Amino acid sequence: MMLNRKYGMKSLSLVLLLLAFATGCKNESITESVVGESASTAYNPTMLDAFYIAFSPGVDETERTFSWHTPETKKEGLVELSLLDEEGNVVSTETFEATVTKTQSGYSTHEATVSGLELNKNYAYRFGDGYRAWSESYTFRTQDPWDGDFNFLFFGDPQIGAGDGTQIDADGWDWTVTAATDLFPATDFLVSAGDQVNIANNLDQYDGYFFPEELTDYPIMTLMGNHDDVLFADYFNPPNETGLGEDGAGSDFYFTYGNTLFIALNTQRNDIEEHREAMELAVAENPEATHRIVLLHKSIYSSGDHALDEDVLAFRDGLVPVFDELDIDVALMGHDHVYVRTYQMKGDAVVEEIAYDEAGAAVDPEGTLYLTGNSASDSKYYDMQDSFVYERYAAVALQLEEPTFMNVEVTDDSLTFTTYKTADQSVVDAYSIVKSVGDE
Repeated sequence: MMLNRKYGMKSLSLVLLLLAFATGCKNESITESVVGESASTAYNPTMLDAFYIAFSPGVDETERTFSWHTPETKKEGLVELSLLDEEGNVVSTETFEATVTKTQSGYSTHEATVSGLELNKNYAYRFGDGYRAWSESYTFRTQDPWDGDFNFLFFGDPQIGAGDGTQIDADGWDWTVTAATDLFPATDFLVSAGDQVNIANNLDQYDGYFFPEELTDYPIMTLMGNHDDVLFADYFNPPNETGLGEDGAGSDFYFTYGNTLFIALNTQRNDIEEHREAMELAVAENPEATHRIVLLHKSIYSSGDHALDEDVLAFRDGLVPVFDELDIDVALMGHDHVYVRTYQMKGDAVVEEIAYDEAGAAVDPEGTLYLTGNSASDSKYYDMQDSFVYERYAAVALQLEEPTFMNVEVTDDSLTFTTYKTADQSVVDAYSIVKSVGDE
């Protein structure tokens, strides 16, 4: 499309086609000689050009959502989902209808949800126009979050285009996603803290965000960042949108995975009462969830440039009491391009009395833990504030000026947060919470 993709680029296809005509080659051999979706689409009328594929978790572990772009069309399209056996043979196939909306000039965006997924199974999917054209196929595997534990990977702002160049940022993002999924190949899903791109209407930057091939293998939940703007809705299809905290690009939403409730807040809106209502709704709908995790873009306890922003301080004043009331275990955040782990916080104060087990895990701690992820793409870093700004609440505050990612391991009675450097997968920081068996 715009930026060079891992699987080829249209400009390369055109060059090879012209060379083929010059040397008398047949079109058939050209199609076979060019690697990737772009070449196939250019010369095969039954190949659907589907790109910017956003593959995400659904309302629970049995669903996935999709969003994808095509050249402008009025055809709604569909997703074909095939259950595979362990040898990769198709066991059964069903289709799910999509919606279609016109987006930036010359393109359409489609959304669909697939449901009824079995756990610990392999699937293949592809996109169709509802007539005869199909995209290439992709595969993924479902995990079983009820078998004792699961993990997900959390990435700070990719913000493709904020660094030394879109391709450089895309390569950095690809590097981190690959390193993280290589280290945790059975991870259940990924989370991006928002600001997927630097300029919301820049198609090259979105091509860079979708550059890692792993994003079609692992579902990734994306949060809305201030750089994503209203076009966020054209690229991503979150589940259970509440209509609360809405700004035209989306609203607060929630989903469950195994024993854990995830609540995503749209920090582009500062309506605390609407955010409260959305969180109360999510908790009321999922009273049996063992763990409660809030996902939000703007960090309300940070050590970077935005730590004293007016909107950040307003979120701190308004949201912290709600987190306390709803027994939120942890808030995972981005926006400030630094790494921060707070102490256990309650009522904007550090919890002084905490018991630790022999492994150093906090046992039944009061309050909420706040974690801010640094850049996952190496595109941009912020300077640290003077220490007096954050030393009151920050147990760890670092600016490594190199990309990192976080693994979150979830069990029946624990949460463990481990942050790694992309370069060598060395541990930057780790923290665990253990809950006593039988606690509500």
